[in-house]
Amino acid sequence: MTAPAAPLLDPARLGTWLDGLGLAQGEPIDHTPLSGGKSNAMFTIRRGEHAWVLRRPAGVAIARAEDGLRREFRILTALADTPVPHPRAVAFCEDRDVLGSAFYLMARVEGFAPFPEAIPANFGAADAPSDAPSDAPSDSAPGSPPESAPGREIGLAMADTLADLHALDPQTIGLGDLGRPDGFHERQVSRWMKQLSGYPESGTLPGVEVVTAWLEKNLPPAFTPVLMHGDYHFGNVLLAPEPPPRVTAIVDWETATIGDPLLDLAGFLRIWFETGPSEGSSWDEMATRYATRAGLPELPDLTYYITLSRFRLAVLLEGIHQRAKSDPTRDPQPGIGTYARRLITDAVESLR
Repeated sequence: MTAPAAPLLDPARLGTWLDGLGLAQGEPIDHTPLSGGKSNAMFTIRRGEHAWVLRRPAGVAIARAEDGLRREFRILTALADTPVPHPRAVAFCEDRDVLGSAFYLMARVEGFAPFPEAIPANFGAADAPSDAPSDAPSDSAPGSPPESAPGREIGLAMADTLADLHALDPQTIGLGDLGRPDGFHERQVSRWMKQLSGYPESGTLPGVEVVTAWLEKNLPPAFTPVLMHGDYHFGNVLLAPEPPPRVTAIVDWETATIGDPLLDLAGFLRIWFETGPSEGSSWDEMATRYATRAGLPELPDLTYYITLSRFRLAVLLEGIHQRAKSDPTRDPQPGIGTYARRLITDAVESLR
């Protein structure tokens, strides 16, 4: 008989650790699980008048997950004096005796992730200010949603925030060694195919060879390295509760690195228009908004970056799907595998 898994959070041990930091000493702890990623668990921690979010590994690969947490905490710490909205780093615990793994605390940020079903009907008020040019290109057809639709304003706010992130100098904020920008695109296919080949089942992404061959033959030109989030989309930002739309935090920095800003942009736009609250939005307007904010005279064709974005996400999702299938205690999540295959199919179709 399998022994029950140890709880992910022990309030008494956590309280002792918080006491040592002088954080609301002696007050009772209230904790609430939050939905999060597959590799890490999150809890809202309340103690007295304080509120934080605790992030810790959720699975059994503790050492690898801890390395990711250290990386995330380093990034949040480096962002402290920048205009990029983020949760403030509070404290990191290396002592596994406290909760069974390393973990960190960050400040709780007010806001909500703009999943389509979570957006209030009146969130994109018509009088919300916008600095987009009045003649910005738009592909909206007659009878389409008005320009004040919530999706439009949220998308533009997210485009602004992404440009602000990419404006940071990684060296200046102490993150110059976070990634290896030299050869960034040249190693993408081999890096992700190696990951795919390590999964228990092979041949699960039909068409992937077509995609990888095209990517290797169409490498983009040199770029100026930036701090890229790596998974920037509507589920990884928080918006202020009241309109007009304003990003209060970018969250989930586990895939951040030093790389090509256009890969971040392409992934953001692709996910926004495939599954996001894009009603009222225009791809051209959002791309132009980013370029203007970033000081770019124009954007190149984004086909390569969109294709790479689909390929990378497909490999990641296929891994989640296969791990879930092999673990009888977990939901097999067949929808994730289906979506992974669809990403590759869409990539192949777009290249014809």
